[in-house]
Amino acid sequence: MERKITNDLIKWKNDSNKKPLILYGVSGCGKTYSALDFGKTYYKNTVYFNCTNNMELSYVLEKNNTIEKLTRALSALSLETIFQEETLIVFDNVTEKILNYIKNMFLTNPLYNVICITNNSSLIKSFPEFNIKKLTLVDFPEYLKFISKEQLITFIEDSFKTNKPMPFHSMAVEIFNDYVITGGYPSTIVAYNNERNPYILSSEHEKNIKLMKYKLFNISNLIDIKRSTEILNNISIQLLKENKKFLYGNIKQGGRSKEYDDALNFIEMHDMVIKSTKIKEITKPLSKIKDDDSFKLYYNDSGLLYFRMNVGMNRLLTNEKLLYILYQNNVVQTLHQNGFNLYHYHSEGKAEIDLVVQTRTGKLIPIEFLTSSHTTKSKSLPLAMNKYNLDFAIRLTDDNFKLKNNIKYVPYYACFCIEEGM
Repeated sequence: MERKITNDLIKWKNDSNKKPLILYGVSGCGKTYSALDFGKTYYKNTVYFNCTNNMELSYVLEKNNTIEKLTRALSALSLETIFQEETLIVFDNVTEKILNYIKNMFLTNPLYNVICITNNSSLIKSFPEFNIKKLTLVDFPEYLKFISKEQLITFIEDSFKTNKPMPFHSMAVEIFNDYVITGGYPSTIVAYNNERNPYILSSEHEKNIKLMKYKLFNISNLIDIKRSTEILNNISIQLLKENKKFLYGNIKQGGRSKEYDDALNFIEMHDMVIKSTKIKEITKPLSKIKDDDSFKLYYNDSGLLYFRMNVGMNRLLTNEKLLYILYQNNVVQTLHQNGFNLYHYHSEGKAEIDLVVQTRTGKLIPIEFLTSSHTTKSKSLPLAMNKYNLDFAIRLTDDNFKLKNNIKYVPYYACFCIEEGM
């Protein structure tokens, strides 16, 4: 599967002053595969070390105090010769201790190409000297390339720029429906596209949820493992509500934020969930006016939400409410992957806008979700635009592209075009 991260890795390889690179992301997003595939394609050879309980590796890193001695010892350990500039050295599942060894030996030696892999995002804060790249789950353009429909990407991007109808709209909607059900975990995409078997799809989703929950055992406080699991199990239930505000009281009677804050912070920090925080005004900076006590939670992957809904494909595709909840989860995860912090607007009255984002240039963009039969919130968007002097907004819809009254109508499948640089 071709991933966008490869372009970043190529740029890193060609940098004459490169530092070791930390590649991080959620478990199962394809970090190890991407690094090894990159090494296979662009290097003479690749030397791979799994750092998990690897006593021999720890001994080699600890006992060899020069780069020459260390590379010779690593070559002996891996039974592969390490060449300057021609060998990619990959350390998987790195720890803070391992990263310190690598920092001491490789940071000032750009002739050695080193990639360190971790799913622990908190590690990167301790090593700002490294090159750091995040690998996300597979996005819609990557999915289109995988199924050999990459020509659609250009058509979608052109229509997004010009606001003219996309000629293959129906085809894109059909493929997007498959994508939101399958989700963005690479192993799930490959397995399902090979077999097209709904039982395999369910099995893969279940594996990914177990992989996510396994990560929770890194929480030191045992009660927070239980509370994190409760939050993860409850997201799908709360997204099915009319009011999607996440309520701890729906997990258990009398549930309060102070009980769950640490658990939520952990799963949010490790990209298991994505939060959209309430704002009562649409003024910048949004981060200064948010209400931290009022938020919605989404899964990091629409495929996991589909699995948690426990509905069959036929029912899903004929049930507009369920399908659009999947669409909305995908929009949230896509905009999060594109670098946006997410907010939703709810005035003192009834006005509500599903998402509000702020670009790097400070531009505020309200985003409204529409369905084919429900447009009850349609008055909220123009009223908010007028109240806060906003000259641009987006409505996500299952219809084709158009621009009307400074509101850009964008099909759900094109949400990947909404980027920070707009």
